[in-house]
Amino acid sequence: MAKEKLIELKNITKSYDGEIAVDHLNLYIRENEFITLVGPSGCGKTTTLRMIGGFETPDEGEIIMNGVLVNDLPPHKRPINTVFQRYALFPHLNAYGNVAFGLNNRSLKELVEFYTEEKVLATIKELFPNYQYQGKPSGLKLRKAINHLIDESVKEALKLVNLEGFEKRKVDSMSGGQQQRVAIARAIINKPKILLLDEPLAALDLKLRQNMQYELKEMQRKLGITFVFVTHDQEEALTMSDTVVVMSKGVIQQIGTPEDIYNEPKNSFVANFIGESNIINGIYKGDKKVFFMGQEFECVDENFENGEEVQVVIRPEDWDVVPLDKAKLIGKVDASVFKGVHFEHCVIIEGKELIVHTYEFVKVGEQIGLNVDPYEIHLMKKEAVDAEEVLEEILNLEDEGPNNE
Repeated sequence: MAKEKLIELKNITKSYDGEIAVDHLNLYIRENEFITLVGPSGCGKTTTLRMIGGFETPDEGEIIMNGVLVNDLPPHKRPINTVFQRYALFPHLNAYGNVAFGLNNRSLKELVEFYTEEKVLATIKELFPNYQYQGKPSGLKLRKAINHLIDESVKEALKLVNLEGFEKRKVDSMSGGQQQRVAIARAIINKPKILLLDEPLAALDLKLRQNMQYELKEMQRKLGITFVFVTHDQEEALTMSDTVVVMSKGVIQQIGTPEDIYNEPKNSFVANFIGESNIINGIYKGDKKVFFMGQEFECVDENFENGEEVQVVIRPEDWDVVPLDKAKLIGKVDASVFKGVHFEHCVIIEGKELIVHTYEFVKVGEQIGLNVDPYEIHLMKKEAVDAEEVLEEILNLEDEGPNNE
């Protein structure tokens, strides 16, 4: 059964000082979905997240949650909590105090509504079995029941993020990964329908970041709430997401599952940004055949006109290295780098540089024979945009920062 739409962004536009950050964006997010906005610095992903959270107001368009327009609704009135890249924990409080902070700052009336009156009364009877309830419980007993429920909630949240027993630990003595878990526990204790995560793993080292990717996905599955995640890291997007939204210059380039985004990129930007790609100009010859680099290859795409110019996408790992007498393409290895699991070879064929991943080492200067299976060839419509311009935009990633969108 299809999940209900929880958030709808309709024709959203946002500018800063005349520069468009988000350009007429349309997107819907379903309940219990893990959706990731991914793209290079300045693509508008963080601005989009901040508009969903209520920290920014769109110049145009509508933000709808559960069928209600929320453009002017402040963050604390939305069914949302946010985990920022900088966790914004309170250094003078321990882990318990940080997680309990939001609930401790609510009024008794708000807390009774949060836990429900039935649960509060059941807790009073549990704590005071001889208490004769008549009408309205006394303030003292009500407060003790609420404190008991908060205590249970804090311990449950810390257990969920694998910090059971860390209640008294000062946050400034915790590791980056532990602090991140505290920030997540502080968010989920409020039982939001939507959790926004703005590059929460960016400050962690590689191994811890990889571990947290799996933990976040498992956490989302257990909680059953919607996660909206922002990152510029393609691996994070592919590893955790149900749906990936690739953005560039304030515009959505492609929406799809991680498999669709990787295997069926819509344009050269997506092909280059999500993983590595060889993009080669070719001509569709009809009957599932394509001509490129002086040879005709079988393919599986057929939605093109006979003689139409196309762009051929082949991932580096999809090349087959074969003996020279069985190869359709023969090139010379110009450079070779060991990547741990595989070797990355730069191969020159007819002046064109191709990236090839193999498990075998090939010496620089040696010839190499290549074939490719039909299902490993993906065709795209010929674009007017120069591939070098696309690559230059992607290389701006080293300037990625938390406040530049």
